[in-house]
Amino acid sequence: MTDGRRGPWDQATRADGPMPPTTEAMRGICFCLLYDLCCWLASVRRPVPVDVEEYTLVALREIGDPRQRLGRYVNGTLLLSWERVLEPFFESGATLEPELGEAGSFQERGRDAAGRLRAELRFGNRSSVLDRSQRRHQLEPQDWMLTVLLSAEQGGYVENATIRRA
Repeated sequence: MTDGRRGPWDQATRADGPMPPTTEAMRGICFCLLYDLCCWLASVRRPVPVDVEEYTLVALREIGDPRQRLGRYVNGTLLLSWERVLEPFFESGATLEPELGEAGSFQERGRDAAGRLRAELRFGNRSSVLDRSQRRHQLEPQDWMLTVLLSAEQGGYVENATIRRA
């Protein structure tokens, strides 16, 4: 993002610019991204419950709409592309009933060619989709990989993210 906003977490600076987020901050943003995506797909509109301790973006917890939370730390162009791709899902009246396993592993992968910080979070998925008539359609249980590219120089915003089968 180039609008000059700071990232959603406090970030230390040094003379030559902002310091990259710590491994824990990167793990936290990956969890928050996965949590907010699941809430968006599940049509859950409420603040992040206090007992979800892993949600580290404290300043965003009170925002009830997960799409609005995502809009505070995800590249706007990326978020719009997700909306276009997910439009048929939302128009069908379907909702996700998330059931994610424990995060199997978190890996900080260094910088990509553009200098963005890359992180990967592997997780298990046993979720279901509920159709408009509330019929459950069980998804095949499998492991997935969330890959996130963070722009450390601009406050740690999610510049790109993908989810794929592990």
